[in-house]
Amino acid sequence: MKSRVRSVLRGFSQSTLLQIEDRLSPALEPGLLSKPAQGDYSRERIFTLPRTFWSWIWQVLQAKTSCREVVRQMQALFVVLANQRVDEATGAYCRARKKLADSLLESALISSHNQAQRHAAASRLLQGRALKIVDGSGVRVADTESNRAAFPPPLNQFSKPNFPMMKIVALFSAASGAILAKTSGCCEQSELLCALATGTTGTPGGQKAIQVSTSANSSAPIYRSLEP
Repeated sequence: MKSRVRSVLRGFSQSTLLQIEDRLSPALEPGLLSKPAQGDYSRERIFTLPRTFWSWIWQVLQAKTSCREVVRQMQALFVVLANQRVDEATGAYCRARKKLADSLLESALISSHNQAQRHAAASRLLQGRALKIVDGSGVRVADTESNRAAFPPPLNQFSKPNFPMMKIVALFSAASGAILAKTSGCCEQSELLCALATGTTGTPGGQKAIQVSTSANSSAPIYRSLEP
């Protein structure tokens, strides 16, 4: 499984901005990136809402890629498709990226899950119930007072340096592998409690789901809602 994921990521890291959009746009619901009637992205700019969104996705998939590289991708795109010059400054892209709303990104996450589920084979296990997997990890965050209050350093860290640590937990479908929900918390919280806080324990059709933890550090693996 890990080798397959690495292979897919290598393919994305070698893709251009246009190739990323062509390959991943079918995962989003039609109209999700439509031009707003007013407010942010309502005016015709180089970095429209869809261009900004896919530029950000491309940048994330490249890992540690600068904003200047994103602008270079956009410059190449405009030369090929419109014979138009794009300024090499990164300010316009950085400002446009900052305006990407959390609600839009949440909608994109849900949309990608729904699209993947439509193409996933139906489960023959456990009376056809949806199987959801909980998994988590930890990341170090900036050493600020607010982060220390929200994400205190774990007790097993050395006294210095002891950086704030955030736990991230994802709930994903065993059928499609797509992430359904994610949440975060401090390292002292169990992954199962974080997952239950997402509130996504059922299925769109109202059928009960079975939720399983993969963490050996959590309490025993949990099997939820087994009744017919």
